[in-house]
Amino acid sequence: MGNAVTEALIITNPAAARAAGRGLAAARRLLEGAGYRVAVATSTATGQGEQLARAAAAGGVDVVIAHGGDGTVMDVATGLLGSGRPLGVLPGGTGNVLAGSLAVGRSCAAAAGTILRGVTRTIDLGRLTTASGSRYFAVNCAAGFAARLMAETTQHHKRRFGMAAYLVRAMVMTTDMVRALIRVEVDGTAHEGRAVTVIVANCGHIIPGVLPLAHDIRPDDGVLDVAVLDADSVPGALRLVWRLLQRRPDADPGIVFHRGRQVRVTCEPALMVQADGETLGTTPMSVELVPRALAVFAPAARPQPAAGGRDDA
Repeated sequence: MGNAVTEALIITNPAAARAAGRGLAAARRLLEGAGYRVAVATSTATGQGEQLARAAAAGGVDVVIAHGGDGTVMDVATGLLGSGRPLGVLPGGTGNVLAGSLAVGRSCAAAAGTILRGVTRTIDLGRLTTASGSRYFAVNCAAGFAARLMAETTQHHKRRFGMAAYLVRAMVMTTDMVRALIRVEVDGTAHEGRAVTVIVANCGHIIPGVLPLAHDIRPDDGVLDVAVLDADSVPGALRLVWRLLQRRPDADPGIVFHRGRQVRVTCEPALMVQADGETLGTTPMSVELVPRALAVFAPAARPQPAAGGRDDA
């Protein structure tokens, strides 16, 4: 990168569910062993990672690395937008959906190896706007059940039980689902109906390797995929999950997909909204694609088979 020594800053969120010091220390040793000069900064609140990353890029740091979950990663990534600096990811959260979707490595040591190989992949982002503000996302944003699940699963339970914390909380929440009357506008075309959740996805998994959303969603395909999910009972909700596990979402009438670059969702009643695990008020929400916005250290994308039967709204 033009300097004899590569300057790197790791921004870590110690509150993340898997942000153990051992993983961070292992990654740091690998980077320093390869000739990097590594500093570590701590982010303890939403927005602090963005500020630290922006200052690091302006100060000439070559590589900025996020250590935490998807919310931390997106916080740091936001500070790098427009800087030309690539983002490194060390998985330290519960789901680590972006890290899993990009195959950067399950452990911090493996992810550090991905950074050292120096290959980057340029991905799209989404930008969510509600009355509470705006936020970028790399994985997805959602209204309704999926947003409540993120908000109501406690940090304590995520640390103790990992992904099982989400699964247990979801089972509890199925007895109190809110079916809203929704209007989803995708690139100007309106779709109306009832739903318990609407997910605007940039990545194809809800839980990498466990719960897919759809096989043909990629973070660099130039579109956002909108999944509208509806169920009127606990068995209906379990059926939706089963269809996703089967990788047959199109076989269920309670799962409808649309695809586009501009999305607006209105609901009655209003539903909670989140982006990459961070809540952002309630609907109505507007979402726009930000194409090729972020370079991330990751293996090159594998070719995808042609998709059939999807709704390109």
